[in-house]
Amino acid sequence: MSGILRTLIIEDSEDDALLLVHDLSEGDYQPHWLRVDTPEELTTALAAEEWDIIFADYSMPQFSGTHALSIVRERGLDTPFIFVSGTIGEDTAVEAMRAGAQDYVMKGNRKRLLPAVEREMKDAEQRRQRRRSEQELELLQTIAHAATAAGDLHAALSVTLTKICETTGWTLAQAWIPRADGAAIECGPAWCCYGNGLEKFRTASLSFAFGLNEDLPGKVWSSKQPVWVHDVQLDTHYARAPFARETGLQAALGIPVIADKEVLAVLEFLLREPRPGDERLTNFVAAVAEQLGGVMQRKRTEERLHYLAHYDALTGLPNRVLFVDRLNQAILEANRHDRILGVAFLDLDRFKTINDSLGHGIGDLLIKSAAERLLRCVRDGDTVARLAGDEFTVILADMGHVDHAAYVAKKILNSLALPFHIAGHELFSSASLGMTLYPFDEGNVDGLLRNADIAMYRAKEAGGNAYAFYSSDMMVKARERLELENDLRHAIEHSEFMLYYQPVIDLKSGKLEALETLVRWLHPTRGIILPSEFIPLAEESGLIVYLGEWVLHTACEQFEAFRRLHPDLRLAVNLSVRQFQQPDLPDMINAILRRTGFKPAALELEITESLLMQNVDNALAVMRKLNDLGVKFSVDDFGTGYSSLTYLKRLPISRVKIDQSFVRDIPTDPNDVAIVSAIISMAHNLGLQVTAEGVETPEQLALLSSRGCDAVQGFYFGQPVSMEETTLFLQKTLDRQ
Repeated sequence: MSGILRTLIIEDSEDDALLLVHDLSEGDYQPHWLRVDTPEELTTALAAEEWDIIFADYSMPQFSGTHALSIVRERGLDTPFIFVSGTIGEDTAVEAMRAGAQDYVMKGNRKRLLPAVEREMKDAEQRRQRRRSEQELELLQTIAHAATAAGDLHAALSVTLTKICETTGWTLAQAWIPRADGAAIECGPAWCCYGNGLEKFRTASLSFAFGLNEDLPGKVWSSKQPVWVHDVQLDTHYARAPFARETGLQAALGIPVIADKEVLAVLEFLLREPRPGDERLTNFVAAVAEQLGGVMQRKRTEERLHYLAHYDALTGLPNRVLFVDRLNQAILEANRHDRILGVAFLDLDRFKTINDSLGHGIGDLLIKSAAERLLRCVRDGDTVARLAGDEFTVILADMGHVDHAAYVAKKILNSLALPFHIAGHELFSSASLGMTLYPFDEGNVDGLLRNADIAMYRAKEAGGNAYAFYSSDMMVKARERLELENDLRHAIEHSEFMLYYQPVIDLKSGKLEALETLVRWLHPTRGIILPSEFIPLAEESGLIVYLGEWVLHTACEQFEAFRRLHPDLRLAVNLSVRQFQQPDLPDMINAILRRTGFKPAALELEITESLLMQNVDNALAVMRKLNDLGVKFSVDDFGTGYSSLTYLKRLPISRVKIDQSFVRDIPTDPNDVAIVSAIISMAHNLGLQVTAEGVETPEQLALLSSRGCDAVQGFYFGQPVSMEETTLFLQKTLDRQ
């Protein structure tokens, strides 16, 4: 080894000290030396400077070498200590080395001096490197633990930057984060600063975004390697050089934070002085960044899991778990500040029709658009959550008056009633909203959600695109509804239903051409319950599938008695949406026809427009299978749904039935007259028969006949009646013929 050697000599003889310096110079060292000969001078010298090596005479008149050695070691210094003495013996030398000296050299024989110095300098350097490695490892562990304990990714970056700056002396450090779309890297919120007047540089950094190979962060991001810049003020590729000159920043280091070959962040460090590349410092910071990469990867996974546990993946809104937590917090705040809290429950009207007819992809986009509109209708402190499907909930926190809840409800409905433009489609989907208030209606989360749900159903029963506030009578009706559903299950198990039939008259001949089957529920305590009360409930609960199968089977059995009186009579039976969605529907109907011996050609299944539009391709497949058997189809309530010539042309339909809402006001309402006339003309042009429902007056009958309607049904010809009364009716019509 050679070069400058910072040498402290403890010696009372100036001549001996000079001889020692001479020998070191002969060995190609450049001694920077100081001689001391008292404890006070030694203490001062140790405090003033860091020494590479210490030489000490073993025996001096006022100061001993062993005393000097104890002073050095008491200060915790690991500096090589060599005795150079003319009086030390072998035994004494051994004791001195046990006390902490590295070696000894006799003044009368200094040939061992240079080899001893070289050996001890090498050993000292190895000890320093070992200590440095241990300290760096300890620091790495400290930083890793601190980053792991940080709350989130940005907190982990902040604590890491701070620890590195504290340890290695950087003036400013900040983290750059790649955008989610991978188009650029941006300066993130994590940074630390150990100097004044650097705010302008920090502000400038926040305004920049760099692509691959642009500026220092872009170069590191692209290469995935550390980049050292001697002086950014002189670097023509450093876009922030003007701000660096203004704030005095010069040397810079960029380090990538990588996990699974992906750059998660770029750490940028700057100094207020130029500095050539420092490999040791670069390697140390890179090692920290490597540790940080694993920490960030774990935190990203934790944050993702936390997000999935608390947020809806489609809309980014809170899910039920987070909603309940926020509602609990909102209740506590309402109690603390004596304020009102509103909870709304809403779902989209006709969403299922749109979702089934246009596909789940369009349905998802509609849900996302609806969520965005909902967020624009509430304040920052409120919460919008998606529970499932098209169901949303809203927390209106910190309300001073109930009028605010009504205002927001109207705002939401008006917003959702506007058309949605999605993937080339103009969609309309209003909402039904129920609102409940804390503390007036209920005092806990479950109760508030239940009340809002009940109120929402009241709004839906009103026809949709409406809101309703919860009231105590709704609870009564909800319980009645639940009781009715339980009774309905019991009714299906115990056959508490009976069939009624309504005649359909051919207008040209005036004769009976068909009977439409209608079901009635003979409730053991409530008497006869009409379909309008229990069919929607059966649809929601799924019981309609079992009820529908019973209706078709029973009607086919009973109808044989009618056909003995009228052999050409047709049977019309309604199919529900739930029934039509059953994959085994054609097989089930075919089995019933076989068991009862019913002729398929005499069966007409009535389906609605909305049912057809939910999934035209599926409807076509099911209808073709049944049509091949001879079964016919008619479209019920025509004109009230999504009327489309496309499905009339594609699907095997033989008849359309004009809804009674168009028949009710003819011939006095010219609009209804025009609609009815257009439907009849259009259907005939497509080769379809037309039946008008709800005919109650001679005037209605006359206009329909004049417009060429094929058949009619309604109270004018007879109300729905039981099998026995239908048999008597058929007998009378037979007698009249």
